[in-house]
Amino acid sequence: MLDGVVAGLASGTAYAILAVCVVVLYRLVGVVNFGQAALGAFGAYLCYTLAGAQVPLALAALAGLLASGLIAGLVGWVLARWFATPTTTERAVVSVVFLIVLLTAGFRLFGDTPRVMPSLLPEEVFTIAGVRVSLTTVVALALAIGIAAGVSLIMRHTHIGIRLQALSERPMTVQLLRVNSRALSIGAWAGTGMISTLALLLVAPARNQTFESMSFLVIPALAAALLGGFSNIWVAAGGGLAIGAIEGAAARIDGLANYRGALPFLLIAIALIWMRRRKVWDDAR
Repeated sequence: MLDGVVAGLASGTAYAILAVCVVVLYRLVGVVNFGQAALGAFGAYLCYTLAGAQVPLALAALAGLLASGLIAGLVGWVLARWFATPTTTERAVVSVVFLIVLLTAGFRLFGDTPRVMPSLLPEEVFTIAGVRVSLTTVVALALAIGIAAGVSLIMRHTHIGIRLQALSERPMTVQLLRVNSRALSIGAWAGTGMISTLALLLVAPARNQTFESMSFLVIPALAAALLGGFSNIWVAAGGGLAIGAIEGAAARIDGLANYRGALPFLLIAIALIWMRRRKVWDDAR
């Protein structure tokens, strides 16, 4: 059972990082980015395609990160230029269109067959209390915690973080204060795009997934973000890790292995219903 939990954390770290990116982008620019994982998958697959063409892995990874940042920044520019004032629903529609475009481009460029992907880190395994833990899992977990902590500090204790949060709530007021809102929006998009690619570069070698399946890793990430109300970074990160751990544990249990992908969502639905029930009780009082 414990082995399954540890194995599931490898995927959970990707869910957590993607969930943090979703929450950050929603809090900063008011967009639920359904293409968050597809963006990371595009950068990761570009990296592995270049590596297969004999480009050094470090340079290929850098190219993947820059490509995802550039694409995300372009989408951020489009939203800031033509969709600065529409409702959240209209921005969500644009985000869905972005996902479809990425899926189409990824399918055309990379196909839909699983690939053997080289690992960015040495394939070392540690044994802790009788449980085998890979170096990649440790690094990915540390990265997820570090990103959540870093983003929280930036948004709470820096001027740029406060300005970014104001951008999603009062964009016209921010512009009247002569703050370059377009640059802030583009920077937020580009940063989350590169972080998503880094997350998938770490976990993809252990999964050997197709471009499409990697793109839909956004579903558990969105579930984790929803658990945090699209506002609490730590709850979203913890929810992503919990989803991965539950999936890994369920894979070791007979009768649940075939449903391991749905089990975390059932538990999250129960948690959300309970949280809503408490709110209803508080309002009734």
